Amino acid sequence: MKHLFLKSTLLLFAIILYNCEGQTEEESWNPELPPITQTGANTFGCKINGEIMIPRDSRKSQLGGISTGVEYGTDTNYDWIEASDKYTSRGGVTFKLPNIQNLGVGEYEVKTVRGAISILLDGSFLNTNISYMGAIYYSDSPTSGYSSIEGTGKIIITRYDDEVISGTFYCKLKNDIDPNVIIEITEGRFDFNKNTINTTRFS
Repeated sequence: MKHLFLKSTLLLFAIILYNCEGQTEEESWNPELPPITQTGANTFGCKINGEIMIPRDSRKSQLGGISTGVEYGTDTNYDWIEASDKYTSRGGVTFKLPNIQNLGVGEYEVKTVRGAISILLDGSFLNTNISYMGAIYYSDSPTSGYSSIEGTGKIIITRYDDEVISGTFYCKLKNDIDPNVIIEITEGRFDFNKNTINTTRFS
């Protein structure tokens, strides 16, 4: 009986090991959403069509260093956030917050951001509509950009001061090539220390 139990245990272990080895790292990647906070915890997360995306840095060296999972910036007209999983193909989310320095804490309806994807893949918003709050989903492919659909969601800023920007967000987006293809972003949350977020590593 003891011998049979040992054989069964070894067989079960072998099956589990085989299944784990048969999965790619992306398939076995099972992150959890970070908690919703307003402390400058340098966290970001959301669900894209039900699949959790949290930012991760690239493992490949880019020109000028490793491409990071989160970028945050400010301009005289708006703040912008880009967060993506640069290690797998789960893509990323970019959105901008025009006039947020004056508006501060509050709930803001997501608008449509038109013609932005070619610029967003470069990380630049200079030629997009900076008068609207909008979101973009993208992946490595230049044909897989999605622009937010007006009236389908909100960006809710829960803290905004010299040190911290935090909030939650949700919306639907349509494909820039085929507008009949829709994705949904839910349970989005971010909490950044403005002074340290751009030097924080996401593994």
